[in-house]
Amino acid sequence: MNLEALINKYYDQLNSNDLHVISYISQNIELCKDKTVTEIAKYCNVSPSTIIRTTKKLSFDGYSEFRYFLKEEADRIKETKVPNNQYFNSSVILKDVKETIKLFEQDKSLEKIYQLFLESNRIFAYGTGYGQNLMLKEFSRCLLNHNIYLNIIPSKTELELISQTITPNDLLLVASLSGNMKSIDSMIKNIAVRQVPMVSVTVFSRNELAYLANYNLYYQVSNLNKVSQLNNSSFVTLNLVLSLLYEGFINYVRED
Repeated sequence: MNLEALINKYYDQLNSNDLHVISYISQNIELCKDKTVTEIAKYCNVSPSTIIRTTKKLSFDGYSEFRYFLKEEADRIKETKVPNNQYFNSSVILKDVKETIKLFEQDKSLEKIYQLFLESNRIFAYGTGYGQNLMLKEFSRCLLNHNIYLNIIPSKTELELISQTITPNDLLLVASLSGNMKSIDSMIKNIAVRQVPMVSVTVFSRNELAYLANYNLYYQVSNLNKVSQLNNSSFVTLNLVLSLLYEGFINYVRED
């Protein structure tokens, strides 16, 4: 299992400090693979004990085992790295991008979603994985330009708490890949029962999350890796549909 897959597997157990540490390490694997826990802690501006706790949340016995994993991860990346741009095939990503734009343009419920952004007392957003959460954070940053605050729900624990207090005057946006709700099924159903307006953002397929949501936004992902549940374009097109949603909302506000 690679680092990205581990992050997704244990995402609900990770707090903001854990995600900060993992984000730095994942972007600097070659640098970190030979460093001590103290050195990594200095890079991340946290304590060594924080690093150790984070590695244990990822199922490692301690930092020594994690560092060995990082060395293997660095070697794996080198082996799979494309040596020359001539081997890069952009046709799959381009197809996904075009299909995602087409799906968005065909959506008949966009104005209702835009109106919910303006009228809701509170707007919450939950990503079912690490990558989905990152895309939602970028979307949240964009909305702040227009004084709209998107409350990012950081983990399943907070989602459970919010599911008990969220009201029909609020709005929930849920970003997922497959729409599989195994780990959050009861919470999403409880929110739906409370008649809270819900917008799902998933791949174009029949899925339980889309079924429960009031409004559905879709993005296209081809050649999905069955092991990691990711491919080169999964976050590209998720980011695209959220960007389209933002641009559409801004134009809607200007015309209103």
